[in-house]
Amino acid sequence: MTNRLRTLMFPLFNVLLNGFNFFFHIAASWYLTGQAYGQANALLALFALLSVLGLSIQLLTAKLVSKGDKKLPLSSLPLGSLLLKAPLLLTALAIVILLAFHPLLRSLLGVDSGPLFMLYGLVGLHILVSSCRGDLQGRERMLALNINYYIEVLGKLSLFFILAASGLKLEALLLASCGGMLLSLLHGWAVSVRGLSLLGHARERIPSGLWKSLGQDFTDSLITNLFILFCISIDMLYVQHYFPEQASGYAIALKYSQLVYYVSYSLIAAFIPKLGAQGHDRQALGKLVAVYAGLMAVAAICVYVGTTFVFPPSIPALFGSSYQSAEAYIPLGGWVYWLFSIVLFFVHVHVLVGRRKFMFGLLAGAATLLAAFHIAHQNPSDFLLSELIVYGAMSFYFVVDAYVYLFKIKLRGDSTREYNA
Repeated sequence: MTNRLRTLMFPLFNVLLNGFNFFFHIAASWYLTGQAYGQANALLALFALLSVLGLSIQLLTAKLVSKGDKKLPLSSLPLGSLLLKAPLLLTALAIVILLAFHPLLRSLLGVDSGPLFMLYGLVGLHILVSSCRGDLQGRERMLALNINYYIEVLGKLSLFFILAASGLKLEALLLASCGGMLLSLLHGWAVSVRGLSLLGHARERIPSGLWKSLGQDFTDSLITNLFILFCISIDMLYVQHYFPEQASGYAIALKYSQLVYYVSYSLIAAFIPKLGAQGHDRQALGKLVAVYAGLMAVAAICVYVGTTFVFPPSIPALFGSSYQSAEAYIPLGGWVYWLFSIVLFFVHVHVLVGRRKFMFGLLAGAATLLAAFHIAHQNPSDFLLSELIVYGAMSFYFVVDAYVYLFKIKLRGDSTREYNA
């Protein structure tokens, strides 16, 4: 597949993949009613938050493989044996820690032990499959990587319908998710170049600077992914804890609102190659930012039309009339994720041009959001309002920061000076 065709096709594959995931949630709403659907979404929100472990493993593996000989198995690369062991050790450690916090999680989420145990298994499977995906990503086998994602989503969809038809409810969703992940793991292990040895080489030489490079990449990835997953998960966990009877309607509203995020993320994925190639050319970077600004202006019109005229009437047809209460949260949720998409774009810009100052803004934003959730929680809409204010402030900060970085220095006539903030 040519690079030009790949650039055009893979964002489309991402959108289609998100469409299948959206349908998975629609199907779940047909079989899970009342508080059960809210519990299911709270569990999936917790999984999304914990998936930062697997995503970090994926990035490290991809980085290591991309720097080495792509024909060699992972075990033969520098630090390869470590990254073969790391997913196994991290899986065991994560499950032990989750089991230790099991009573607390059960109390906070108000769910039985069985679905929680299945969730712990899902977290472990995701860590393992992320290692395989990192191998494929590092070798630029993007078609195989996309097939791996599709095996997961189509596998869990098929299994869910089979299990739901047999009478299982909440358990069907978790078991289907585990089954899809297991199928993805089997495919990933079969097509990736793993190598059988976990012992490594006694005299392997670590290239100079590799430890530092991997450490910085891991930190950037961990903080960035943790922030993203925290933002798309935390409000659902709070709603399930404080308002379990309204959690199902809120979950439906989130599915609509997060469509803005998924489409925007696909756009960002299309921008990433250009951002990486032109990240240190401020004039070219400024043009890319301007193009994205235009796209987000169009997106704002779509958000207004969708949240006002399209999404609310579609709730009974897609999810059922019992979830009509979700329409109260959709308009505010749409604008929350529109602002979050702006924040997300600038976060990726910072990562790709090597400016690490953004991490302090992310940590401050997350801390402010948690504080706001604890202070104001009279009803679920309070969480959306807090997010709107925090993401609005962060968007304003990033836009001003981009102006300073891209334009203000040039106006002072100091365009040759490095800007290392």
